[in-house]
Amino acid sequence: QQTKMAAAQLISRGKRRTAAYLKAFLSSDSETSRLQGHQDLHNLLEYILNPEKSIDDPENLEWLRWLVAGGDTPEDFAKIVRRHDNATTCGLVWTANFVAYRCRTCGISPCMSLCADCFQAGNHTGHDFNMFRSQAGGACDCGDTSVMKTSGFCHRHGPGRNMNVPPCPHDVLAVAEAIIPRILLRVIQHFRDHCRPGIDAYEADMEAAQDAYSVLGYLHDLTKMGAAMRKVLTHFLTNPQSYKNFTSGSTPSDHKKQQYQQRSQENYQGALGTIPAPPPPFSMEGIAALKGELVHQTFLEELMFWTLKYEFPQKMVTLLLQMLPDNDYKDAFTRTFVQHYSRISVVLVKASDADTMSNRVVHISVQLFSNEDLTRQMVENHHLLEIVLAALVHMMENIQIQSAIHDPDHNFHMVADCSSSTLKDHRYWPLVSDLINILSHRSTAAMFMSNTTLLSMWAEFVSLFTGMNLNVRELEHHVEFEPNTYYAAFSAELEACASPMWTLVGHCKQKNTDHLCRAVIDSCLTTLQDWFDAICFQETPPPLQVSFHFPLHRHLAVFISQAVRNGAINIDTILGDPDFLVKLMAHPLQIQVGLCEIHSGMWVRNGLQIKGQAMTYVQCHFCCSMIDLDIFLLQLCASKLDPDYFVRTVLERFSVEEFLSLAVSPSDLPMNPEQELSMLQGALLLLCTLQSVRTHLGLTERDLLRQEMVSQLCMNDRTHSQLMDLHPKMPERTTGSNQMKDFEATLKEVADFKAPNFEAGGMQQGTYTPKASVWEQEFDPIFVLVRAVHRRDFQTAMDRYTAHMKQAGQMEGSEAPWPPFRQLQKILHTYQGIRRILNSKTLHGVIFCILWKALTLSQSLPEPIIYLCVYLLDMAVDPTCNKPTSAVKEDVSECVADRKWQQWFPSSNILTNLRHEVQYITVPLPQQESMEDLEDIPEESEEDMETASPGASRLGYTLAPTVVRGGNVVVTRSREGQSRKSSELSMDGGTTSGEPMDSRDAGSSSQESASGSEPMDTTSSSNELKIEVKQSLLSMLVKLHDKFSKNTDHYQPPETWEDAELKWSKGTRKHQGRDGAHVIARLLDRIAATCQDNLNKLKQLCCKTTPKKIQRRASDGGDREERRRKARDKQAKLLAEFAAKQRTFMESTSMEEDDSVEGASAESPEKEVTPEELYDCVICGQTDPSTPDRPIGRVVLLLASSVLGHRSSKDEQQKLPCSEGMTLEGLNCGDTQDIRLTVMQDNFQMSSCLQSVSVGWFGGVYVQSCGHFLHSDCHKSYIRSLRSPDYQHTTQNIDVDKGEFTCPLCRQLANSVLPCQPQQHPLQKVVLEKKKYGAHKKTTPAKEQIKSEQEKAALAQKAAEANKEEEKQKADQAQASAPEELPSEDKPADKKEEDDASKDDKDKESGRVSPEFPRSIPTPWRQQAHVMKENHTLEPKPEFQRMIKDLAEVLRKATNADCEDDSLLRQGVEAIMEDITKATYPKYKVFPKSSVDESLNIFVHSVARTNLELELVQSGNTIVNHSSSSRKSGFVDLLHVLRFHFSATGMDSLWNKLTTLYSDEEERTCNVRLHPELLMLVEKRETPMVLRDATSLLIQLTLSLPWPISKAHFTCMVRVLFTLLYTQSLVDISCRFSEEERRAWREAGTDKAARTECMMTERMLSCLISHLVHTPLYHDMDPDLHHVDISQSVWSPHSVEHHIQKYCIHSLRIAALLHRHLFKEDLPDCQDPEQEFQTLVKYLDLQHVPPPISGDASAVRERPFTSASCLHWAVPATQMISHWCQDFTSFVNRKQGPAKSLLLKNFSWQLPSLLRPPYSYDSIFQYHRQRQCTVCLSVPKEPALCMVCGDLLCMKGGCCRQQSVMECVQHSVNCGAGTGVFLVVNSSTIIVVRGPRACLWGSLYLDSHGEEDRDLRRGRPLYLSEDRFRVLMHQWISHSFDHACKRWLWHHNRL
Repeated sequence: QQTKMAAAQLISRGKRRTAAYLKAFLSSDSETSRLQGHQDLHNLLEYILNPEKSIDDPENLEWLRWLVAGGDTPEDFAKIVRRHDNATTCGLVWTANFVAYRCRTCGISPCMSLCADCFQAGNHTGHDFNMFRSQAGGACDCGDTSVMKTSGFCHRHGPGRNMNVPPCPHDVLAVAEAIIPRILLRVIQHFRDHCRPGIDAYEADMEAAQDAYSVLGYLHDLTKMGAAMRKVLTHFLTNPQSYKNFTSGSTPSDHKKQQYQQRSQENYQGALGTIPAPPPPFSMEGIAALKGELVHQTFLEELMFWTLKYEFPQKMVTLLLQMLPDNDYKDAFTRTFVQHYSRISVVLVKASDADTMSNRVVHISVQLFSNEDLTRQMVENHHLLEIVLAALVHMMENIQIQSAIHDPDHNFHMVADCSSSTLKDHRYWPLVSDLINILSHRSTAAMFMSNTTLLSMWAEFVSLFTGMNLNVRELEHHVEFEPNTYYAAFSAELEACASPMWTLVGHCKQKNTDHLCRAVIDSCLTTLQDWFDAICFQETPPPLQVSFHFPLHRHLAVFISQAVRNGAINIDTILGDPDFLVKLMAHPLQIQVGLCEIHSGMWVRNGLQIKGQAMTYVQCHFCCSMIDLDIFLLQLCASKLDPDYFVRTVLERFSVEEFLSLAVSPSDLPMNPEQELSMLQGALLLLCTLQSVRTHLGLTERDLLRQEMVSQLCMNDRTHSQLMDLHPKMPERTTGSNQMKDFEATLKEVADFKAPNFEAGGMQQGTYTPKASVWEQEFDPIFVLVRAVHRRDFQTAMDRYTAHMKQAGQMEGSEAPWPPFRQLQKILHTYQGIRRILNSKTLHGVIFCILWKALTLSQSLPEPIIYLCVYLLDMAVDPTCNKPTSAVKEDVSECVADRKWQQWFPSSNILTNLRHEVQYITVPLPQQESMEDLEDIPEESEEDMETASPGASRLGYTLAPTVVRGGNVVVTRSREGQSRKSSELSMDGGTTSGEPMDSRDAGSSSQESASGSEPMDTTSSSNELKIEVKQSLLSMLVKLHDKFSKNTDHYQPPETWEDAELKWSKGTRKHQGRDGAHVIARLLDRIAATCQDNLNKLKQLCCKTTPKKIQRRASDGGDREERRRKARDKQAKLLAEFAAKQRTFMESTSMEEDDSVEGASAESPEKEVTPEELYDCVICGQTDPSTPDRPIGRVVLLLASSVLGHRSSKDEQQKLPCSEGMTLEGLNCGDTQDIRLTVMQDNFQMSSCLQSVSVGWFGGVYVQSCGHFLHSDCHKSYIRSLRSPDYQHTTQNIDVDKGEFTCPLCRQLANSVLPCQPQQHPLQKVVLEKKKYGAHKKTTPAKEQIKSEQEKAALAQKAAEANKEEEKQKADQAQASAPEELPSEDKPADKKEEDDASKDDKDKESGRVSPEFPRSIPTPWRQQAHVMKENHTLEPKPEFQRMIKDLAEVLRKATNADCEDDSLLRQGVEAIMEDITKATYPKYKVFPKSSVDESLNIFVHSVARTNLELELVQSGNTIVNHSSSSRKSGFVDLLHVLRFHFSATGMDSLWNKLTTLYSDEEERTCNVRLHPELLMLVEKRETPMVLRDATSLLIQLTLSLPWPISKAHFTCMVRVLFTLLYTQSLVDISCRFSEEERRAWREAGTDKAARTECMMTERMLSCLISHLVHTPLYHDMDPDLHHVDISQSVWSPHSVEHHIQKYCIHSLRIAALLHRHLFKEDLPDCQDPEQEFQTLVKYLDLQHVPPPISGDASAVRERPFTSASCLHWAVPATQMISHWCQDFTSFVNRKQGPAKSLLLKNFSWQLPSLLRPPYSYDSIFQYHRQRQCTVCLSVPKEPALCMVCGDLLCMKGGCCRQQSVMECVQHSVNCGAGTGVFLVVNSSTIIVVRGPRACLWGSLYLDSHGEEDRDLRRGRPLYLSEDRFRVLMHQWISHSFDHACKRWLWHHNRL
């Protein structure tokens, strides 16, 4: 009770006062005061840290913060403590997904990492570094000399960096020292109290850990205060006395506390029993960490236990790691971690979230075991290696099952169960990772390999994986459920066995490590022998079993390989027992057999998983640890075993012995012919591989790196990262930079870099391609086959080799060359015995049989089998394998037995055996056949044999003309009934059975009779058949050469032995490629060069040529040519017949049409008939004109576009903001036009506003076409077919219900069909002008849609409009009641004259000269006006006036026409317009204050404007070098559709106001002058002509004219509108003048007569200034406006002219494009941008040349061009200018501000462009990844940048969602009208959004090797690719995303 009262008294003082009070007592020098302070603090903490209270109470935690601060605020206290931080290491701890850096140049340990701050502060320029996103967490190693070099430290960390930091005073930390142990005790109490019995109480444990996070978080904050605070924490965490005092000290007097303490201790002891230690091996029972009991002596040890118990909570892990910069703590924590390490395996096996726990375990261990000194101490003093191995063995022993390899009944070996969660979930990975980390230190690895106990334990552990995942071949039924465990088995062997193995091997490369290799080898041999005994190994493995996992064999192989490289051992002393070698090679050989069987299709019933195992076995990440070592083990055994035994064993295991027999019966073959051939090829390939591959036979590391790189490059061009990843031993997985240097140097030697390009419309990355010398000198087909995961990879390599040969001119023709096998290379002497296989008699006999079959079978053996045999012979004759006299000859019987190949040849030397002739071979006959059966073979004549079609034998081969048993030549019956031999060869042009052999056969059989037949000796046995062969390997090679040769030339041997050697060594044999004939000829040359005997034999074989055979070959060649000629003639005849039928059909279908055309010509020959345009329908293939009843449409894609709106006025390209100071400046075109329209709507009539401007700058509809056409009915049928279920797989990414489809021809996306107008259809006449909808159809679908959307918008704004109108009326009433001075022009005449007079007086007084213009100029041109006498150049021309009046009449009549037409063409026109209306969003086409007709009109003519503007933009905003396909654009057809829906009402009135030519009624209306008071009440009038957009007027007038449009009328409109445009430019210039310049130009125009164009400009400018000078337009001009766009110090006539041209040129470009489309006249050729304006006015027929002044014609040529020469006046110039200025001056007098804003518009927009990103991607990443979103004010998880406007968006984030639409999708609508281009910051990729779809476009940033780094996985520095940025911008401007990007997905508004 006293404790509570004391605590309450302290609490009542408040946190800060109490903390100050306690600090004063605790830091006092008086002992009494300190004791009093401790007692008071104890009383307070008993209340705050009461175990009965919740540990996460925020109030208690706040008390702790203030108490530790000791009277200061917690923030100030933290700053004070940090001032005394003298730590030399960073130690920043991070969790998963943290962005960190790793520098391999500075790193000592491969696990080193740096935080971003330390990396940026350090000097790593030019280093090999990468940025990475942490997977499991980590800590910054800056300042740690055991992990990285001092040169890589930042300026804040490192030895001696903080020596001058003063120590922390005692009083600062006095309260903290008293409170911290109580906080630690409270954490311990919390964990004890919430411990649940059993290890499976995961949820309860996780909840308890979550409750402690608040207190643990406060401890985190304490550790961040620096070294001083960490020292205090370390003291109490590692002090046994403190732990004893607080946990088991004196028994409390309070009974309640005693019960709690007793219960807490019981919970603690119970928890200890839930995690037992694994049982230790017998030899390790004395190790304390492996004992069953845990005894904790410090807070740290118990905290470590609870961390393990609660499965490593993140807060606990982070807290333990944040203390590591304190060295004392690091030592203590490492000991504690090792103490609990053995129990980690127990928790891992049963963990609920094994992946998370594994990552956190490694997060801790990698920080501890990366320090070599600390690790060595743990190994020496605390048995770390024993503990780790014991934990691993215990984990695997819990999942072991009985092995089924060989005989399961007698097999007592145990293997790991691949289906267990331990292997499938990789729960062993943390322990293996720690073992690798420990063994990566040389000192600890040496301890491991020197300890026989550890090696035996490790070998036993590896044996648990030997023979696992056994596969048994299914022979009858398909496997019902395919197991999915194979990848777990491969991963387990690679991670748990191979990775530690390679770590150990890496240390054995050093000097003085021979004893270490020998120790490992001895351990492997002992364990292997035990393993053979355990599985009861028989002579051979069962043929239906295969396992790919024999890590124990591979351990032995790799250490023997390394020991031999070091010269440390003698293999004969280790592997001298042949019986053991037989056992050793059995399983590696079985794997090679299984691989071949799988590729042959013999394991198909086992499912796809068996093929996956075969591919994984040779995959790049596994091959180095699997197939390479298996091949080396076979090489090792082959070098020591008898070669004949080895070859025969290979043949037996591949099951091809029976196939090689000459007497085999087809029914006896174990496989089908295809499988037999495939297995035979596999056996030969294995023999070639054993001889050719030198991975472990003597290749250096550099040579091996080169070989691997070449093989990968030959299969395909590779990126740098692919080469890094595909290499089995990658530098990136090691720490040294030397290997990386070797990699780069080797890559530079063997490959050329191919920069990124854009092939076939797709983006390519930077790749490396082999140099030409690589193909010719280093391409190794055998090694490529070993590395090829798929067989097609080898074929790809051969295709690339063939392409290179053809490109280099070394090969001609279409036949594929044979692989360019490499010559034998030097190997280590230890393995030289493997070459004996090449001289094996068994191998020679096998090759003899294969060549014999290749010559006797009419359907030859596959070429791979033949060229592998040839390659084996080529290697055999290599001088390194034998010498001409090295072998002893043996006697050989004349008749040899079949398959007894050792008896066939006299020597074990290929040079002797090559020329040895095999005379006879006895073959056994099947028991059911005898010689008598052979007599019953029916006779066949030679003619029948020659002409008979070859039939397929039972073996699948075509055999003729001889009778064949099992594919072999046997016996035929002669005509006399005698038995005769038939050994002639069936070759191209070969002899028949009755013809003798050529001289080569005669040379090999000197006793052969001329008739070629004699009785065969069959007396040996009734069950045997004696076949006469009389061939040698040499003779059959010669025959094979002739067979593969395409010409009639035979092989010609060299004359002398020296010539033969020279001929072979220099390769002088002429050839057209490495085909079979060439390769065999090269082999024969080499054989001839080996010895004189072989040369003589070759000469004997080739001495004569049989004329008959040559003649037959020539005749056969002639027959072939004749057959080819007949085939060509027949093909030409068929084509001619087809063309004739097609021509007849076309003539019959077009006859009626031709007759009608001829009749029309006869009736009116003077009338020219325009031929109709024909279109090809891409569906039905017909070529027809478009007709009303069956119109043809253009395939188009309608899409909304905002590209025009994003044009900027800035000359420089805007940059993407990547720093705080960067902002985007200025308004873009769309915003400017929107503001302009808003101002107009506020000041003028809505109808006049919408007639004066265009919209669609944002959200305009762009019509894009691929240029293909469809019939309307074909299109409907096509759409119906796409909706059917059969085509659903082809329409996954298109919305057929919304009309989307792909063009049937080019497969581009489309969503509508634009009808093509017939040449003479009524729609093209006047009757089809807008009144089409007048009487017969009041509305259209497009109009209905706009009306509906307009009503919705009006209802939505109804309340706001009502309020606004009410406020406006009140303001108007107030303004009307206030006395104001009337504007000058609205005043009474007398008053106005007085004002003018007074103004003139003021002007005279100020020095101004007033021009002599009337103060009031009448509006109609017919009125008489007091004007000055004008020059003739400013007067109108009568013919021009007549054209204007004629055009006015045409416009007036065009509005009154009507017709009725219900054709399909009209339906198509209505449909396309409805699609156009739906193509954009309502916000871009609805004007709530306008009528439906007005909204439709502005939308219609704006569509035309948008397409013209975009065409101009896509051509570079100029006509210079302009080129585009009008056939693809379809603008004229679009114009027809728009004319059909455009209302021409009021266009005649507009034309009259524009030209000031009024009718009488309009004239009277104009003459009526309103009373000034009434004028004040009129707020909104029509828009003045000066403020109207000339281009918009031109398009509207064009849409109003009847079709076909007269070129004269169009030119007339352009001339009038150019005059208006010219006047607008003058108004714009006058506003840019200063006051003095304006006065000077006004006077200049008054003084001079306008006799030249320059003078005309001055006169008109003077007249215009005189009108506007009396208005407020020039008052209070902003000085900045004088320098908009053109900065002029003095406005000269030249600068004025330049400004006028710049102002007008854009409208002239649009007019020229419109002229080009309407009249199909090509744009003029203009190469000089300076001449563009003049070229345009000539093209548009605007320029007219006035007569010369002096009458000299040369004056016309000398006069410079001016824009004034292009003016055409409808009335006198001054009158027209006065007329146009009158409404404008009235508006200026009323509203000066809006008038200026509307007038001073930007007329020069630059090309649209995306924001330019910075060169280095790091600038974007570092700035934007932590930037806050402006909407949700949080840092986005997936930040994205809009490349159009630069906004930061929350991609895929629900925080900024609007009505279930996420931010990026909504932004694509607001910013791009459905098109968005976003840069995803965390992945460097561009995502394009197009309407409802999105696609991953790619990356703009590439590394130094021209390669992307998507998701920043490799972390290499990235730099902007200018080519890619240019392509992206082009696709955005050209709207080609839909066509260029292929992989679209529906985003469902989730981006």
